[in-house]
Amino acid sequence: MDEDTFEQLSTMSKNLHKRALALSQQGKDDDLAMLMSAQAMTMEAVKSLGQALNRINGPLGLGAAGG
Repeated sequence: MDEDTFEQLSTMSKNLHKRALALSQQGKDDDLAMLMSAQAMTMEAVKSLGQALNRINGPLGLGAAGG
C-alpha cells in the first residue's frame, strides 16, 4: 500500500467516526451509526495491516514488494 492509500483510509475512517457519533447523539439511526463505526474500525485495521506488511516487505526492490 502506498501513502496515498493510507491517507485515504485515515480520512474516510475519521469521517465515518464523526458521522456515526453525530447520528448516535441525535438518537436516530443507531443501527446505521453502529455499522458506520464498524466500517471505520475495519478501515483502521486494514491500514494497520498494510503498514505492517510494508515494514515486513521492506523497500521496493527487496523481498516480495520488489518482486
